[in-house]
Amino acid sequence: MRKKFTTLLKVVGLLISSIAFAQTGNVGVNTPNPGSTMDINGSVAANYSAVNTTPYNLTSTNFHVSYNGTSNAVFNLPTAISGTGNFKGRMYTIKNNTNFTITVNAAAPEIINGNPSILVPANQSAQLINTGLTGANSTWEMVSSNNITASNGTTLSGTDVRLGGTLSQATNIDTAGNNLSVNGTGKILVGTNVLPAGASNSKLVIDNGTTNGALQIKDGTEQLGYVLTSDANGLATWSSTTTTSFANNWTPYTGTLTNPFTAPTGISGVSTGVSVVIPSKGWYFFRFGIAINSDCNDYIFYINGSGDVWKSYCTSSTAVFMSPRDQNRVLYFPAPGTYPVLAAKTNGVVPIGFNIGNPSFYLDFVKFQN
Repeated sequence: MRKKFTTLLKVVGLLISSIAFAQTGNVGVNTPNPGSTMDINGSVAANYSAVNTTPYNLTSTNFHVSYNGTSNAVFNLPTAISGTGNFKGRMYTIKNNTNFTITVNAAAPEIINGNPSILVPANQSAQLINTGLTGANSTWEMVSSNNITASNGTTLSGTDVRLGGTLSQATNIDTAGNNLSVNGTGKILVGTNVLPAGASNSKLVIDNGTTNGALQIKDGTEQLGYVLTSDANGLATWSSTTTTSFANNWTPYTGTLTNPFTAPTGISGVSTGVSVVIPSKGWYFFRFGIAINSDCNDYIFYINGSGDVWKSYCTSSTAVFMSPRDQNRVLYFPAPGTYPVLAAKTNGVVPIGFNIGNPSFYLDFVKFQN
């Protein structure tokens, strides 16, 4: 029995001497030729803690700590040790699994990367390492952090940064020659987040309340009193509301005049055979003349939707030339196009003479305002 005990002591002594020898070089686990001080060919496990209390004091038994509490939390780092027991290189990983905030404090006067504390936001994490320093020094350094914040027009939902926040600083979007497009069925609302009545088909809505000046467009063509007008392609520029060279831009009618007043009854909406070609929307000045010899009747030439071009009133029970024969009108046209000149009379009197005498029929017009 004594011989066996002596043999056991020799084996233990041999093992101890081997361990002591290994500590002066590299140690390998599952590898015969370790290339580093500790070379592990396999998995590594360290302490995992899940806590829901606050405040929480980190100790030498912690490595990874997950917080699952129901309020903002405070984690306190241990005080650094000088000399024997110094834990230089100790690492802590702190994971926040909540929608609250963790404040990690260094023991005063120690600091973390120059600060007495750091914040671990909701659903974020931080990893710290001890530097071995004591006193008012950076006793801890931030090794890594996936703390993601969102601001200036973005919001944070977990680790997802989304558009839709409040601008926190002046913002300039430089397209650098690229197009900025807003597609789909959505709209751009300025000054409101509620689509106002009547804007269901609008892509851009500006709501400035009761304050004037909701829109400003400067392209070098703007002047006092000008209005924004469009060409056939929808390209808008500023232009005067008044047409220049008024007297030299008269446009005559088209077609051939026919007598529309031959019916033995009152009529309306009868074709005269003539029309006017309006080049663009706006206000037009019309001048018109015709001679009609008739007894009492009202004879009317008009453009449907715009108004009378010429009208005579009953002035005599015996045949006379309708007076006045020469008339001027101001009419508005909401869109360009060809507009027929129609005729009407109030009773069954057929004129004795139509378009006779002087002047013979004439009709011309000119645009004077948009």
